[in-house]
Amino acid sequence: MIHLIITTASIKENYLQRKEQYIKSIDLALKFDYLFDSCTVLECFSAHEDYLDAYPVFYSKVQNKYPEKGLNEMQHIKAFLEQSPFKEQDGIIKLTGRYLLEDSSFFNKVRLLEDDYDSIFKDDSDIYEGKGYHTFLYYMKKGLFLDTINSLRFSKDNLDPIEWGVKDFLNDRKRHYVLNRLGVKAYQGTYSENVFSC
Repeated sequence: MIHLIITTASIKENYLQRKEQYIKSIDLALKFDYLFDSCTVLECFSAHEDYLDAYPVFYSKVQNKYPEKGLNEMQHIKAFLEQSPFKEQDGIIKLTGRYLLEDSSFFNKVRLLEDDYDSIFKDDSDIYEGKGYHTFLYYMKKGLFLDTINSLRFSKDNLDPIEWGVKDFLNDRKRHYVLNRLGVKAYQGTYSENVFSC
């Protein structure tokens, strides 16, 4: 089975624009619901948001205590996965809310490769220096996902992007696949100051 997790963080800064982007992102992903078995919106900041009532939402109770936001997100995902009924070999697709799918190509690729690979990522050398993998859209089997999260160094003084740690942990695994395109429009930063297609 394949389960989609869409992360949201309904913070006060730029709230209305972020809310609009989250709704658009979730609705776009749900257009392809025939390509996955379940979808959960994982809210990582707020205790409740009316605009999420229309979706299957899980409100994380984990605190955001790390300066590196990626570490916080991974803590939320870990807490959700550990309490979920998903099996160790179930596939998990993670999409950062606010990022917009341009087509179904990623879901199609996962369906094509899920029996042969435990993880599917895209190298971030198209935007950065290539030391990491993009972590706004990727696929991992649940057991490997938890192992990957546990491999990261959760510390307030760890300011390295999680993208680096994820790549270091997965890069040489035999059942790991690296894509050359994700088919997503990314809105990075609190105010969507960095926009690119990947």
